[in-house]
Amino acid sequence: MGSTMNLGKKATTSTDMKKKETISYRWRYIERYLQYEQRMFCWIQVTQEEAQELEENGIIQKGVGYRYNQPRTGHGMVEYHVDTCDLFQQRMNEETIFGGKQSVRYESGRMLIILGHDEAIMKQYLLTNKHWTGPNGEKAISPKDEGLGIMISAFQCREFGFGMKITDEVLATINRYREGKEYLDKDAAKAKRGTSKKAALTSSPFVLEFEYGANAEGYWVYEHMVLQLEDCVDCLKVLYPEHDFIFMLDHSCGHDRQREDGLNVENMNKSYGGNKPKLRDTYIPQEKGYLGPYPRKLHPGDTQSMVFLSSDDGPFWMSAEEREKKRKDEVIEGATVKRKLTKKELQEVLLTHGITAKGRLANMQKAAMNLGIPIEQINNKILEGWEGKLKGLLQILWERGWINNKNNKACHNYTITGKKNEYNLLMPETSLKSLMAGCMDFEEEETLLQYMGTQMGVVVDRSPKCHAEIAGEGIEYSWGCMKNHYRRVLLDKKRGRENFIKTVRDCISEKIITRDRVQKFSRRARRYVLGYHVLWQMQQGIIHDP
Repeated sequence: MGSTMNLGKKATTSTDMKKKETISYRWRYIERYLQYEQRMFCWIQVTQEEAQELEENGIIQKGVGYRYNQPRTGHGMVEYHVDTCDLFQQRMNEETIFGGKQSVRYESGRMLIILGHDEAIMKQYLLTNKHWTGPNGEKAISPKDEGLGIMISAFQCREFGFGMKITDEVLATINRYREGKEYLDKDAAKAKRGTSKKAALTSSPFVLEFEYGANAEGYWVYEHMVLQLEDCVDCLKVLYPEHDFIFMLDHSCGHDRQREDGLNVENMNKSYGGNKPKLRDTYIPQEKGYLGPYPRKLHPGDTQSMVFLSSDDGPFWMSAEEREKKRKDEVIEGATVKRKLTKKELQEVLLTHGITAKGRLANMQKAAMNLGIPIEQINNKILEGWEGKLKGLLQILWERGWINNKNNKACHNYTITGKKNEYNLLMPETSLKSLMAGCMDFEEEETLLQYMGTQMGVVVDRSPKCHAEIAGEGIEYSWGCMKNHYRRVLLDKKRGRENFIKTVRDCISEKIITRDRVQKFSRRARRYVLGYHVLWQMQQGIIHDP
């Protein structure tokens, strides 16, 4: 059996929140979320008389809601979001299955349910910072370490609450649907479960326990996430085939793995070629967010190839004679060059030694050297031509009109990270990476998990970085509720592995994280969404006084 290595990860810093790209993504996410709501079970319709009474009593704000007349009777009605007041949510929980009705403004089509996701780690001796002390200052003896640890990977939504309760009878129906089928990501299934075949589910997959660490089940990575996602999708397809589903995830290492041919600026050089993987072609749907202000080759509706084709003119900065001379690779006789193995090549070599390696290239190289595995190859020296090779950042951006090639000085005026001005400040307009990352197709490139979700028939969306307050349909507040309850449990009831796991399960049970609480947590997250939306409207001059 092979072992698993966690070779490092890059954490999201608080400075990410200030980045232009992060703020831009937040506005687009909020716009998408408010559009999603039009198809969700989160609405209530009341008569105008009842609405007026609620306004007069100060229960709801005056003038809010969508006012319309019933088609048959012509009677005046008002439609509200169930979050408008507690009364609405309570009534809809009693009258409907999902805690809300369909909007009258969404006349036909498939309804939508959003499931928020997150992971949380529970430490055995997670204690409150406050302690009772005796008259002489005595304190209870506390454990010296944090004890055992377990990670919970869970989904929650307004409609089902925290997780999803599935009876044995329903689970049997789901397993009949899964029988004989394989996971879409066969490699992930083989790596983590030993086979690509789907095994029978023994419990609801919407809440999973994971014992992390080098001596336990390893570390939660993409492979675990994509398998849990497909297990949940199978359940939803059987139980609610008439609805659509969005799985709302955050930006974490387990979710952000890129497709091998994904649009990633980190996999591009300045000029062309190199050992970087080839990227897929991309479609240019519009000018805004894709095309720049300078003369360009592409127009809206075009598809941009990321590879130089034989029919292409070649790198724009070369003369016609130079392009033809450097079209093909040229082997230099008698000359050799050492080439370091790529990250993918190192992974394959380590896998032959029974090691599944994750993380940064430098750490993989160190792991290989510790095992006596060469990290370099000796090859014939080749003068690389451009035909059939990956286009560099300079060429891609020039084709889009982001490069000012006045006086043929583009090669000198732009660098990978950008140049500094006379005040030693970085000029982002000279950074090829910054210009490329700002293009919408690169910024919104699907992760591998999102791509797999599309193949499963669901949407995987991601909340903005550094915004836990609006993530996962309020699941961060559920973790806070769980941990607050856990801290109040007596220490003796947490000692030992069985007691620890039982206590954690009690804290995430329906008795603690009730559906009513999940709906309130979702409401809290939505209020932040609305707050950011109002802020955006004020910045755009749409409104002046919220």
